[in-house]
Amino acid sequence: MAHTKNWCRKDKRLAIYLRDGLKCVYCQADMEDAPLSLDHLVPRSDGGSNDSGNLVTCCLECNRRRGVTPLTIWLAHTQTDPAATARFIVEHTALDLKPYRAEAKVIIARRQEEKDNA
Repeated sequence: MAHTKNWCRKDKRLAIYLRDGLKCVYCQADMEDAPLSLDHLVPRSDGGSNDSGNLVTCCLECNRRRGVTPLTIWLAHTQTDPAATARFIVEHTALDLKPYRAEAKVIIARRQEEKDNA
């Protein structure tokens, strides 16, 4: 089943994008290079949750290519340094999302205000 963007609150989605540097954790594409999405480290079909510690920023192409492939296998086949990518993921998913969520809420409010004033 394909997800729409509505399965995750806007502020949480943007907070995760901010936490991960607005780049795909796998190929480093940024939002100017490719549309970004969220990837479940442990796929929902394997019991993974929508918790921020199980979500990372990725481009749509990497998300599509990975599918439900286990993360260690995906990294081994797609990364020149899978250990470095795994470290980045572990470090970033362990970060407290609260400051990123606060920043996301400010950005969303500002964008809404700009829309309302247009």
